[in-house]
This record gives sequence, structure tokens and C-alpha cells, in this order.
Amino acid sequence: MLIKKSVSLWGMLFFWVLPVAGADQKGIDFFEAKIRPMLVKHCYACHSAGASAKKKLKGGLLLDSRAGIRKGGESGPGAVPGKPAESLIISALRQEGFQMPPTGKLPDEIIADFVRWIDMGAPDPRDGVAVVATSGVDLESGRQHWSFQPLVRPALPDVQDADWVRTPIDRFVRLKQEQAGVTPNSMAKGRVLIRRAYFDLIGLPPSPDEMDRFSAEFEMDPTGTYRRLIDTLLADKAYGERWARHWLDIVRFAESNGYAFDGDRPHAWHYRDFVISALNSDMPYDQFVRLQIAGDLLTDLDIRTTQQAKAAVGTVAATGFLMAGPFTTQQTQKERERSRYEQLDDMVSTLGTSLLGLTVGCSRCHSHKFDPLPQFDYYRMISCFAEVGFTDTGINMHPEAYREAKNQYDAVHTPLIEDRTEYEQKMLPDRFKQWVMRVIQQRSTALESLKLDVWHHAGPFPETSFEQAFEKIFPPEKQVDLDATYLEGRVNWTPHPDWKDGTVHNTLKGENAANYLFRIVESREDQTVSLSLGRDDAIKVWVNGKLVLEKLSSGSAAAGQDVVDVPIHQGRNELLIKIVNQEGPSGFYFTASPLRSAPVPVIGSWYHVGPFTAADFNAAFDRVFEPERDSKLSRSFLDGKLKWSEQPDWNDGKAHNDKLTGTHCANYLFRVIDSTSHQVLSLSLGSDDGVKIWVNGREVLSKKVNRTTAAKDQERVTIQIGAGRNELLMKIVNAEGPSGFYFSISDVPAPDDVQAIVKLSENDWTQEQKTRLIEWHKGFDLEWLQLNQIVKRSELLEPKPDLTHVYSARVRGTTYQFGEDTYKVYQLRRGNVDNKEQEATPGFLQVLMRSGFQEQKWLTDPEETDKRRPGRLGLSDWLSDVKHGAGHLMARVIVNRIWHHHFGRGIVATPSDFGTRGEKPSHPELLDWLAYQLVRSGWSLKTIHKQIMTSAVYMQAGEVNASGSERDPENLLLWRRNARRLEAETIRDALLAVSGTLDNRTHGKGTLDSRSSRRSVYFTVKRSQLIPLLQLFDAPDTMQGIATREQSTVAPQALAILNSPIIRELASKFAERVYSQEDTSLEQTVNRAYQLALSRPPTEEETASMKTFIQHQLTLRGEDDNRQSLAVRDFCHLMLCLNEFVYIE
Repeated sequence: MLIKKSVSLWGMLFFWVLPVAGADQKGIDFFEAKIRPMLVKHCYACHSAGASAKKKLKGGLLLDSRAGIRKGGESGPGAVPGKPAESLIISALRQEGFQMPPTGKLPDEIIADFVRWIDMGAPDPRDGVAVVATSGVDLESGRQHWSFQPLVRPALPDVQDADWVRTPIDRFVRLKQEQAGVTPNSMAKGRVLIRRAYFDLIGLPPSPDEMDRFSAEFEMDPTGTYRRLIDTLLADKAYGERWARHWLDIVRFAESNGYAFDGDRPHAWHYRDFVISALNSDMPYDQFVRLQIAGDLLTDLDIRTTQQAKAAVGTVAATGFLMAGPFTTQQTQKERERSRYEQLDDMVSTLGTSLLGLTVGCSRCHSHKFDPLPQFDYYRMISCFAEVGFTDTGINMHPEAYREAKNQYDAVHTPLIEDRTEYEQKMLPDRFKQWVMRVIQQRSTALESLKLDVWHHAGPFPETSFEQAFEKIFPPEKQVDLDATYLEGRVNWTPHPDWKDGTVHNTLKGENAANYLFRIVESREDQTVSLSLGRDDAIKVWVNGKLVLEKLSSGSAAAGQDVVDVPIHQGRNELLIKIVNQEGPSGFYFTASPLRSAPVPVIGSWYHVGPFTAADFNAAFDRVFEPERDSKLSRSFLDGKLKWSEQPDWNDGKAHNDKLTGTHCANYLFRVIDSTSHQVLSLSLGSDDGVKIWVNGREVLSKKVNRTTAAKDQERVTIQIGAGRNELLMKIVNAEGPSGFYFSISDVPAPDDVQAIVKLSENDWTQEQKTRLIEWHKGFDLEWLQLNQIVKRSELLEPKPDLTHVYSARVRGTTYQFGEDTYKVYQLRRGNVDNKEQEATPGFLQVLMRSGFQEQKWLTDPEETDKRRPGRLGLSDWLSDVKHGAGHLMARVIVNRIWHHHFGRGIVATPSDFGTRGEKPSHPELLDWLAYQLVRSGWSLKTIHKQIMTSAVYMQAGEVNASGSERDPENLLLWRRNARRLEAETIRDALLAVSGTLDNRTHGKGTLDSRSSRRSVYFTVKRSQLIPLLQLFDAPDTMQGIATREQSTVAPQALAILNSPIIRELASKFAERVYSQEDTSLEQTVNRAYQLALSRPPTEEETASMKTFIQHQLTLRGEDDNRQSLAVRDFCHLMLCLNEFVYIE
């Protein structure tokens, strides 16, 4: 049975509810848990409405709806309830005549779930098609709502009281007043109007000189003077700062992530500066919006001029609009996908409320209950942002200077590279061949001295635990008899001629068991052999009965896990290895190389220079100090304050934790190693704290660590030295406290991979192997190393671009990562990421598209019609398209916001909800007239400000009259000017201005210092550390955008103004301005204070009252030498506490 439930909302919206008639809830739960996820994952790509829309539907089969799966496709019914044998979907899953999915057969347990589901009657709650574009929403009826109507220019109404009218705005207002029998106020006094305009447009009081000048001119020419004043204030840089604050509220601007960790966004302030600059330049509002949606896509970062760079900072920073929302860094891997959809929801919800005045986010889990916004449209909109992440975009601010410096650098650096390249082409190949021949000859000679017999194996020998198997002495450890058997004959020695050395053999068995490996090693002479070993898990090694290695560990076998040098004697030697496995497979790795005694290198004394200090540990570690550019011992540094000094007593093999000094600094150590042959050496190193090592100019170690002391083997690194003079440079970086180092050196064989390559015939080398060997050889070639060192040190001088980093949106930027679907958006059933439908494609709100127009108009590239534009570019154009897109609504919303901030109430009293649940406009024709004027003016916001502020309705006084009080007590018809309290930031800015401490610098990084003297818009907005005074006066928490601030009146506000040390300091500064000399009279003091704080002179009564107050404070101060200035300070503090100071008439 189909039940139709009608929800009447202005006769516009209809919703359809499709209950599952007689369905077993357990069956529905089974479908949701077992069947739907598999259909979405494996079938929807080819068998869904989405596939059909993309012309990818296969076999006419739709599996994303109940009707579709039962009807089936070209081959017959897909699911016949209760009859699995007749259901083609089962045949297809079993791949009996069909192959579904085409990627391969699903596991048997999943196919069994489908069989069980059909046996249950194929319960399926899905109605119609998987996702219907309208989801039951009547879009045509919805389009009849007033805010979705096309924008037309209203006719100006005729009014009887034409003398009151100053601008067309007044005609719309006066008409309703006349209809209600309400009489408006006449124009406010000059000083009142001037102060009102100052605070409304720039958020600061006029100076006494400005007030006197404009007041005098106003007396002579009120209209002309006032219009010039508005032009002056709109051109003031403070205008952008004042009105940016309103916009930043709407878009939930902050400079940190929010939530518990609240990570900082150090470069997010550029968005605030973009908004200020855009408003000051009167950037067309449609462009202002377009940049915030897709500024990164519209910006060419191949910047050629400084002017382009400055522009790019703004256009890229504009996308901070998208990324300003909270971003949790506390989630498990399972929560990341949900968090990603939360992030996308934040973008689209903010876009909806701020630009369109629609609660688009309410369509996330289901179609909007009140507005004609289908859930389908919601996911199409967030699909426009599918690839959006955030980043700190670096912009080169001085490209001309950088190019010039780079050209100069290249002129010097390129010949150095050419010298090295010439050597590599002409000299290196022959030297490499000679080196290879020597190595092969040396290896051949060495191997002739060794003969390794085949491996013999016995095992496994099990025990009750891994540790017991390791510790227990099994019979082979007591004596190796290759003819013996063990464990009642189940284990015996077996030869393995196929076990080749230099290969990992994962062939051993047994859990919590030991396996023994034995071989004979014949030597032509007494010598030392280096064994390279790998084990899974633990290992013991005996040579001629002597234990030479014992390691209880776990992990997979790999080459070179342990290297041990063992002596063997001439003749027969016995090698026994015990491998102990914990669980799973087990194995080993083995190579043996004779150690040829190399000539002992001559290691010179240490030389030391330092400390070189920096701002902090990281800066000291990263900074390239002069010794890294030139290590000549004759050099001095820091104007001769630092010189190299020889340290012959700094012996190797000993920790020197008392030799180096300095905090947040680097110390350098240098020495020469002379060798008569190529050698491979192992360095055992210790450092307190960080360490870097260069050998012959090549960096071989960089470890940024914090330690309390230097000790042996904190780091080990293998180095190469050539035949001749070798240079070693070490940098020790200290954070704080004592600092030191440890150094010792020993011979080691070449790495296993190098040895393995050398074993092969040169004809069998792969290109990768040959390249590896050439690179290894370079470490011995001192001529190449010298040329390379010159190149590397030259690279340290390479000029770097002067980058300004901007927090912004970026295609595939940082976000929650969860695999291949990270940058995709799916239609979600009930907003649940575990219930995906088909993949969503970019699209917009259908109710805001004229009938017959679809997304292709904005998403198709006009120059290449078969090419789709990025979703955000299409969205930005759709938003501002007045004729066919959402431009008419966007224009209405922004002019209403401007009206709201000028009058305290919008024409639509719900500025962020123009939907059916929002308030109706009080003056609908006036709203449309303003929106029309905005578009007509080229989307100039300053034009709208001027239209509003030069109207009679704005310029009127605030007197109460009988007609208004009786017929319109709430002043909805705007017959008087309501007094309004200043916002938190404006109160604080006014305090700074009156006290004479306001810092008028614009733009730049903000601060968290509550004592800062800059305007409040330049406070860093850290979500967990908001400014207390601003919060007290109702500043928002920035977790979500707000259009209308709460306005509370509570005792703590008054107490803060009275008792705050900051306010008292400002009162002292205020007092210094009004009472600067001993001969300043009290009348002059009071008059000056009123002019500064209230922009008017005091009345005679006020003067007398305040003089009495000051005299009283003098009496209270007794004989204090500063009683006069303290009494004036108390008076000034009182002025700052007056209602008139924080309210505007």
C-alpha cells in the first residue's frame, strides 16, 4: 500500500513516504548489513541510475532500486523473492553463464548471503530509483517562494509626503508608513549624524577636529556636506577593517583548527587581509564571491612580476573561505571518512547560509523538510568540492629580483656542473673499469683462500616456548655427528647443496623450535672472515666450538641483520648455526668474506670551531653556517671571534661530554684521514644533541635528535675513503645544557648488495645494478669527490625565492586520508558513509536554475564544449548568474546583510535564512530594488552603502512620537532611528582611539596579546584562546558562521569596564590627553573629554556635575602629589563607563 503524506508549506513542498508493507524488520536489517554494501561496492558502477546517466549501464539492469533488481535486465528478472534458483543475480554471482562482477568471483560466503536474502523474500526498503533528483520535492511549486523569484526592477511608488523623501529607498519605506498612519522623524542633528556615520562605516569615533569641521560645513550645506562625508569614510582604509568584521563572523573565520588540540594555522590571516582589501577597493561582489570559491583555480602561480605576486596572495588567500572551518586532528582511521564528509558539509553549509541565505546543510541526511532542496542536490553541491584540501601555498613576492639573482648564480654554478659532468664522461668510465677489475681480482684471490662445503640441516627441535627453545642445549650443540639421528629417528642431518649463499632461505619449519645448520669451511691460511647473517627469529653461531654470536630477537630474515668477524685457522673449520623460530615461517641468510688487512689510515687530530648560535635548536640544525661552505682551517668567522683550534687530546673511543659549549648553537669538528688505498669504514657516533656528518663534501648522516648525553653507538654509519687525503666534517647541534660527542672508526666490508653485484659477471648486471656500483665507486674517487664538493658547496649559495605562505584551498590538498575514495563524493543514504549510493557528480540547486537550464551551462568549457570545467569554477559562475542561476538570490542576501548592519534589523529579519521558515521581508519591493541596484552598479557594495546612508530613513532622528508608538511600537516601519550598542570590537577600538593609543597600521599577522594597540580585527582568532573582553561583549566562538550576534546586558560587562587593569591604563592615557598641563582648567578638561569620547561638548549641567566629581576625587586622594592627575583619570574612566560611549543614536 502506498501512503501519500502531504506537508503543506505555502503550498510549495510535497514529500512521499514509502513504508515497507509487511516487511520483516530482521530482513531489512539483513539487507542493510549484508546486501546493500555489496551492491554499492561491486555492482552500482555498471547497474545504477548513475551508470545510466553516464551511459555506462550494462544489460539494461538496474540494481539500485527494489523495482529494478526484481525486474532485471535484458536477460530476465534479477531477484525473484523466495526463489534463488530463478534469480539471475545468483547465477551471475556464481558466474554460471554470466560474470558478475567482471573483476572476479565474490567469496562463497557473500554469495550465500544473497541466496539467504532471496530465500527471505528479498526484503528491500529502497523505493523508486536509488536516488531521485527531486526526492519527492515539488520544485516547480518551490520556485514560487518569494526569494526564488527572478529579479526585476520594482516601480518606484508614489507617496503623499514627498518632502520627506531623499532617495528612492525612502519611497518604499514611506509608503508603508503612510498606509499604517505613522509619521517618521525628521533629520537628526549634525553631530549625531556624523558620529553615527563614523561608527557605521569605519567603526571609530571622529576626532574633535573632524567633528568641528564637518559640523561647521553641515550647518551651511547639510546635504552636500553629508554626502561628502560618506564618500570620505567609504574611501578610508578603516572602512574595510570595520566591514570585514561582519563578513568574518558570517564565514566562521579563525586561525586554528578548533577542538581539543586546536592546531594553529599561522598563515590564515591572509584571508582576513584579502577581505579588508577587497572591501576597501570595492571589488565587485560577484568577483569577491568567485575568488572565495575558486581563487586557487583562477590564479596563475607562474608569477613574473611583484605586482602579480601581490595580486596572487589575495586571490589565493580568498579560498580561506572554504577552509576556515574547524578541523579535528583526533580521529581513528575508521573515523576519517566521516570527518571528511563533515568537512565538506561545513564548506557547503557555510556557502549556503552566507551567500544564499539557505540552510543547505539540512539536506545532508534527507531532503530538506521545509525548503525545496533535495538531498540529491546537496551531494551534487559537495561534489563540487570533492578534490578540495588545504595547504600553505608559497608565492614568490619578488620574482624579478629572484630571477636576476638566479641568473647570476647560474652563470657561476653551471660551469661547475659542466666540469663535474665532463669528468664523469671522460675520466670516470675508465677509472670505474679499473676499479672493478681490481675488486674482482681481490675477491678472486680472497675466495681462493676459502672453500665452503654444502649446508647440512637438522630440525626442528620443538620446545614449549620460544625462550626455552633458544636456551635449551639440544644434542647438535654438544657434538655434530652427521650420521646421528634425533627425536627417536624423526630428525637427522640432511645435505642441501641447493642452499646458495647470499640468498634468504625461508625453508625452516616448526614453531617454538630450533633448527641447526652445519658446514665445513676449509681455509688456505689463518685469517679473519666476516660473516653477514640474517635470521627469523633468534640466532646462535659457533665457529670451531666457540660461541661468536647470540641474539634473542624476532622478525623476518634479511641480509646483513648481523655482521660478525671471526678468526679461522688453516685447514678444516666447523661452523654451526642455531635458528630459533617463534611462529610462522622461518629462515636464514649467510655470506662469508675474507677480511684482507687494509693499511691503517692515518687519522689526524680534531679541529674545532664554534659555537655558532641561532634563534632555537631547529634553526641551528637547519641553518648553513660558514664552515659548511668552506672548511679551510685558516678561516675565521664572526669578525674573527671564532677560529679553528687543534684539539690533539680529543681521543677517539671516548665520550667527550664536557668539550662543547653553547645553547641553541652548532659546533663544528674537522679532521683529515689519509689512506694509501680505498677503504670502507664504520663510524660509531654519539651526539648531544643533533648531528650531521660530511665525508669529502658528501653528507652521510643527518639526525635531528634531542639527547641528554653522547655515548657510543647512538648512530652507526658506513663511509668510504679514497686513496689520499680525505676530509671529515661533523656538526654537533645543542638545544640547551651540556653538549658533546663520541667518535670511533673501524674497518667493515662493503655493503652486501655491492658484494652481490661484484660476484656477478659484468654482462649479467642490470642497469640498476650498474648504476649502484658506479655510485659506490664515486665514493672512492677523490677527484670526482673534489669536483662534487665544489658543486655542493656552490648549491648552498643558490638564491631562494622570497616566499609568502598563504593558507588556502588546493586541489588534492591536505585532508582526511582514507584511500582511493578520499577525493570522491558519494550520495549517502541518510548521510551515513557506510551506506553509499552512486558517486555524486558536480551540480547545483535545481530550484535556483531556470526551467530548462542544467549544470552544463556552467560546467562546460565554452572553448572546448566536450570538456568539463572543475565543479568549483562552474559553481562560482552559477552563484552570480542573475538570469539563469542563483545571482538573484545572492544579490538579495548581501544587500539585506548591509541593511541589517546599518539598522540593526534586516529587511528580512533572518539574514541567513531566506527559505520558507525564515521571516518574510518587511519591504519586499525595497529589497528587490536594492538587489537590482547592486547588480546594475556592477555589484558595487559601496554604492549600496551610499544609497542607504543618504536616505531619509537612515538620516532621521530617534525621537518617539505618538503615531509610531501606538501603531508600530516595534519600529518595523522604521519611523525612528533605534539606538544601538556597539559590537565588542568597536567598543575596544573606540577605547583605544579615545585614549590616543590606537595603532592604525593595517594588514599583517595578528596577535594574541590582549594589550595590543592595533584594531581588534587584527587579533589572532585562536578558537581555544579567544580574547576575554571581546567574548564578554558577545563576540562569536567561530565554530560556525553567524549573521546576527547575541546582544547581552549583564553585570560582568560593567564590572569589566570598571575594574579591568587594561581599561584603567587606557583611562590614564585618556586623562593625559585632556589634562596635559597644570594650568588646564577643569572646564577645559571636561569639555575636551566629552569631545573625544562622545563627539559633542558637554551641557552646562554635565560640566558642573563632572567638575564636582573631579573635586570629590581630589578630596579622596588626600595629600597625594599626583592627586590632580589621578582625579582626572577617575573622571576619564567614568566617561568610558557611560552608556552614551557604547551606544550610537
